[in-house]
This record gives sequence, structure tokens and C-alpha cells, in this order.
Amino acid sequence: MEKRPVKGMKWKLHPLFVLLLVASAWTPYFREILLLFGTVLLHELGHVTAALFYGYRVKELELLPFGGVARLEHGSMGWRPRHETIIAIAGPFVNFLLLMLAISLHGSDLLPDEVAADLIEINLSLAFFNLLPALPLDGGRILRAAYARSLGFQRATGVAIGMAFLLSTVLMAAGLLALLAGFVQVGMVTLGVFLFVSAWQLRRQMYYDTVRFLDTKRRQRFDRPLPVRSLAAAADTPLMQVLTQFAPDAYHVVYVRDEKRQTLRILIEEELLDAAMKPGGVRMPLGRLFAEP
Repeated sequence: MEKRPVKGMKWKLHPLFVLLLVASAWTPYFREILLLFGTVLLHELGHVTAALFYGYRVKELELLPFGGVARLEHGSMGWRPRHETIIAIAGPFVNFLLLMLAISLHGSDLLPDEVAADLIEINLSLAFFNLLPALPLDGGRILRAAYARSLGFQRATGVAIGMAFLLSTVLMAAGLLALLAGFVQVGMVTLGVFLFVSAWQLRRQMYYDTVRFLDTKRRQRFDRPLPVRSLAAAADTPLMQVLTQFAPDAYHVVYVRDEKRQTLRILIEEELLDAAMKPGGVRMPLGRLFAEP
């Protein structure tokens, strides 16, 4: 379900969320679902506000029952870890603000007990779940940003996706064990399945996300000095194997060496990224980059 774009941003409501809203209309849980919808919306607007503050353009905002996804324009994220961290934190931060507001209004007798209890539970649950260190959750983006400088963008993404598979397995197993013990934990199993499916999709598109990251890095204009990150590789090393170790917020220099460990040539970041964007460039051995006329 999509709405017209507002200032270039599309608003999308996940079909599962629509189903929950419709199914709950004739149940005692309609108020809770409406509060959940409003809380998720404010959570995602926190991400959007932080992204706009740093000058990013938000392409699409999709609302899910467990949170949402604010998609920035092609290749915008990943090469500025500090920005990605703050944008990721902004959503749970909104939840903590709403939590404090609900407690304050309830303490002043301005909010009924039932509504206050629902808001406290919803915001605590959303903040806790979204801060789990697994992509595509906010905690996973923070984890990737923390490791991206030392491991490179692709390997850091792989770590965060691996954590998603691990946590999804734990959630599903805990939910099934609780069911065997006589406690119904449908929500826990559902969250585990959602996280597993999301991680599977992210793993399938990880190569393309890396290419987009590299393309963004190629077009990036430096507005400040960057630390130089040096790599050494054999002349027969495929270019993509080197590029997967490229990190955000760094400028890369690669020393190409022969079998005797003697340096044949030093390649700078621009040469490598430009070569990668040519047909078949990512599979080309490093030695070919300076052997061809």
C-alpha cells in the first residue's frame, strides 16, 4: 500500500500492518494497534529527521508492525559510519522520549492507566527489538558502522547479517520451547521468522549493496582529510577481492606485489574504483589494471 510521495519521499504501509489494522477493528485490541501504528510512525520519522539533518534524501518510508524502513537514495548510507550510527539511534531515541512522556502524563493524571500501560509496553518493546545487533534492525546498522572502518563495508555487513541469523534462530527456538512448556509465544516466533527472512534477503543482495557502496565512494567528494588505509595484494588477486575490504571514511592505497614480494606498482583508490565500474572489471586481476594500455 503506497501513498503519493511527499517532497520526493514515498510512504508505504506493509500489507501485514494493513491486515493487523483491519483484523483488529472488531476486537478489543484495536486501541493497541492504533497506538502501535502511531508509535512506529514517530519512530521512523526520527530516522527521517536525522537523515535530513545530515543532508540525505529519503527515497521511501515503509511501516512494518515491528518498526519500519527508511530507505535513503541509491548508495547514500554505509560510507559515513557516524551518520549511519546517529540516524539508526534516532528511532529508538524517539521511543525513549515517548516512554518518558507517557510516564510523565500518567503521573500528572493526564493519561488513563490503560493507555499509559500500552504506550510504555509498545515503546519499550520497539526500542529493545530495534536495538538488537542484527541487520536490518537499528542495532545492526550500529554494529556495521562500528566494524566498517576495521573490516570494510562488505565484511561488516556480513557480520551484522550473521548476527541476524543467530538471533532469529534464538527467538524461534525460545518461542517453540515456550510453546512446548504450555506458554503461547506467537510474537517471539513471528519476530524470529521476520528477522530470518529479512537477513536472508539482505545476504542475497549483499554483493549489489557492496557495488552501490563502491559506486557512491567513487563519486564522493572529500570535504575533509581522510586517513590513508594501505593494503597489499598479489598481482593475480581479483579486483573485487580487494574492493570488499574497502572501508568508509578512509582513502585506500593498494601495493601490488609479485611472487617475490616485490612491489610492482601502487594503485590508488580512484584507479581501482574506476576500473571496477567497467564491464568485467571486478573480476580483473590487479596486474591487468596497469598491464593494459
